[in-house]
Amino acid sequence: MSPIVIKVDFQKDAWNWLSAILKKQSYGIDWQQFIPLTLKKKISNKNEKEVANLVNSFLKKKYCIRGKKLNKYADNLQKSLNNVADNIFTTMETITEKPIYRKHFTGFITTFPRGPYNSKKGYIWFIYDKSNDWQIMAFIHELLHMQFAYYYKEALLKKINNEQFSFLKESMTVIINKEFAHIISEQDKGYEIHREFRKYLLNLWEHRRGFSQFVNEAVKHIISNSHIVKKYSKTKL
Repeated sequence: MSPIVIKVDFQKDAWNWLSAILKKQSYGIDWQQFIPLTLKKKISNKNEKEVANLVNSFLKKKYCIRGKKLNKYADNLQKSLNNVADNIFTTMETITEKPIYRKHFTGFITTFPRGPYNSKKGYIWFIYDKSNDWQIMAFIHELLHMQFAYYYKEALLKKINNEQFSFLKESMTVIINKEFAHIISEQDKGYEIHREFRKYLLNLWEHRRGFSQFVNEAVKHIISNSHIVKKYSKTKL
């Protein structure tokens, strides 16, 4: 069995829609802009349960039309990921100097343009209609998040707070563009609010002696420049 299994799951897709709608904003992105106008009008001034029912009804119609295309898309993505999975995991272990923290991952196709993840369960949401190369990049992006959090979060939270840890976690994906260039051509662009720190981290990565040293230096920088996270704390996930 593949270490990454791609599925079409209506409930997991609906959860992503509802989560984004209720969250409204994260990482500086206004998710409301991606809600179709017809649905946005219906859910206006509705409570959470009513919104959930309306989202389900909206998606059922979408799945009636796109169901076969979603399954075909999932099958195609599965084959693409199967071809590079071993290479991705080997490279990630080399970079982080740690074994991959779990053996199996599950990917859910989502029709909302937001790709969250659940590190405890190994869940990743793949945005429908993106290219395979883009999806592979997205998987590597989330895998680095999960790997970093699993091995470093507990210890680092004794030095920095949750907002600062998340700021570092989101910013460090800039290293993907260099270290996984042999697998994908797609670039990890990150979020605008992390742009300047990503530049610093890329330079730090070039002069690292190891992943732990890279992380420790990055943490020192965050502590010494705590103001860089203030803006982020207002747009955190």
